[in-house]
Amino acid sequence: MAYTSLYRKYRPDAFDKMLGQKHIIKTLSNAVLGGKISHAYLFTGTRGTGKTSTAKIFARAINCLSPLADGSPCGKCEVCKALASANNMDILEMDAASNNSVDDIRDLIEKVKYVPVSCKYKVYIIDEVHMLTMQAFNALLKTLEEPPSHTVFILATTEVHKLPQTILSRCMRFDFRLLSSSELSSYLEKILDAEGREYQKEAVRAIAEAGDGSVRDMLSVADMCLSYTSDKLTYDDVLEVLGASSPKMVVELCKAIIDHDAKQALETTDRILSLGKSVSLLAKDISKMMRNLLYILNCTNANRFLSLPKDVFDSLVELSNRTDNGALVRIIEIFINVESAMRASASPSVTLETNIVKACDLTVDLDGDAILRRLKDVESKVRTIANHFDSIDESLRLDLGEVWGYLLNTVKSAANSQQAYACAAGITSDSLSFDRGTLYLNVDNEKSLPAIKQYVKLFENVIRKRYFEITALSIKYFNKEEALNKDIKAVQNLFDEDMVNITNSSGIINKEQNNS
Repeated sequence: MAYTSLYRKYRPDAFDKMLGQKHIIKTLSNAVLGGKISHAYLFTGTRGTGKTSTAKIFARAINCLSPLADGSPCGKCEVCKALASANNMDILEMDAASNNSVDDIRDLIEKVKYVPVSCKYKVYIIDEVHMLTMQAFNALLKTLEEPPSHTVFILATTEVHKLPQTILSRCMRFDFRLLSSSELSSYLEKILDAEGREYQKEAVRAIAEAGDGSVRDMLSVADMCLSYTSDKLTYDDVLEVLGASSPKMVVELCKAIIDHDAKQALETTDRILSLGKSVSLLAKDISKMMRNLLYILNCTNANRFLSLPKDVFDSLVELSNRTDNGALVRIIEIFINVESAMRASASPSVTLETNIVKACDLTVDLDGDAILRRLKDVESKVRTIANHFDSIDESLRLDLGEVWGYLLNTVKSAANSQQAYACAAGITSDSLSFDRGTLYLNVDNEKSLPAIKQYVKLFENVIRKRYFEITALSIKYFNKEEALNKDIKAVQNLFDEDMVNITNSSGIINKEQNNS
C-alpha cells in the first residue's frame, strides 16, 4: 500500500479538528447552524494554515442534512456520503494558478447557472485566486456579486494584496493566522503518539519551530525526520535532517561574538561550515540563539517557552550575564539583514563572516541606532568622570592661605580705611573655606560680625578679580562652644557609659575616671 504523507493523512475533516483558527471556526459554525450563508467568502493567510481544509469542511457543512452541534458535517447522511465521493459535482475546486485566463472564468460562469445535483448549495472553491488576470477578475465581478441563490464562492489566497478592491468588497473576509510553536508542538505530539513513535520533546519543539507557524510545513519536516530514523526521534536527528548547526557550536559562536572575540568567532564559523552546514541556515541559527538569550534575560522560566536541551539552556543562562538587551537586539538585526543580503551576494560565506566581525565589534557598525548607542556610552563615561571630579573637595584646588594673603595685601594698599584692613587682618587663613564656587568667612566672634559685613562687598570684589573659580563670598557664623558641645555629645553617644565620662571645662576636654 502506498505511503500517505502526514499532512494528507491528518487533514482535518471537521471544525473541531481545525488547529488555531478559533475566531474563524466559531463564525462559520454559527453561520451553518443559523442558516446565514453568504454568497462569497475570502480565506487569506500564509501557506499551510488551513484555508483549503476549512473551505472543504464548510462546503460540506452547509449542505449536510443534520450538522453536528459545532456545525461540522455529520459524515453519515446521504449528502455527506455523496460529497465524499470523488465523482461529486456539487463541490468544485479550481486552481487559479493554472486556470487564470478570462476564458476559464467564462466557462465557470456558464456552469454556475446549473443547480446542484444532490445538495442545497453548489460550492466553487477557487484556490490561489490572486493568480487570475485582471480580465478574468473583471469577468468574475458580476457573478461574484449576484450569483444564483444555490451558488457559494470560496476564494483562497496567500497574497491578498494582489486582489482588486472590487473583488475584496464583494466577499466576507477571514484572515488565517500563523500558529505558535507550542500549538504546533502539542499537535505533533498527538500525531506521533497515534503513529506509535517515540520522541524527545526537544525534537518535537525543533520540528515545530522549523514549520514557522505552518501546519503543513511542520508535518512535511516531521515526515522527513521519521523517515531518517526508525528508532526514537531525537533532537540530534532533527538537526541532522534540517541541516542545522549543533546548538553547542552555535552557543560557542555566540559567546565569541558577545565577548568581542572576532578571531574565535571566525574560527568557530569556519569549523561549522566545514561540516557542510548551510551558510544561510547558520545565520538563521545565530539569530535564533540570540533571540533565546533575549528570552532568558527578560523572562522567568524562559525554558518553558524555548524547550531547549538542559545543557544548552544552562550555557545560555551563563552567557546572558555577559550582555544586555541593547547589544542583543542590534546583533539580531545584523543577522536578520544578513539572510536577505546573502540572496543577492556572489559569496554568501564572505557576507556572513563580514557581519560576524561587525557583530563582534559594534564600533564598526554604521547603523544610525548603533552610532546613537555609542554616543550615549561616551556621554555616560564623560558624566561619570565629571561626577568624580565634582566629588573632589574643591578646596584642594585653591591655596586658601594664598587667598588670605592676597586679600590682606590688596586691601592694605587699595583701601583708604584702616578699619577695612583691620577687619581683613582679623580673618585668618584657617577661617576660610571653599565649596562649589563660594568662599566662606567662618567668623566665631559675634562682636566682629557688623564690621566684617560692612566690608564683605569690598573683599569679594578684590578676590574675584584674581580667583575666577570664586563666584561669591559669604559670612558663616558659628559658636565654638556649641560646636564643641556637639562633638562631646557625639563621643558620649559613641562610647555610651563605657569606662569614662567626658566633660567640658573652659573649652578643654578632660577625662575623669568613672568610679561607678
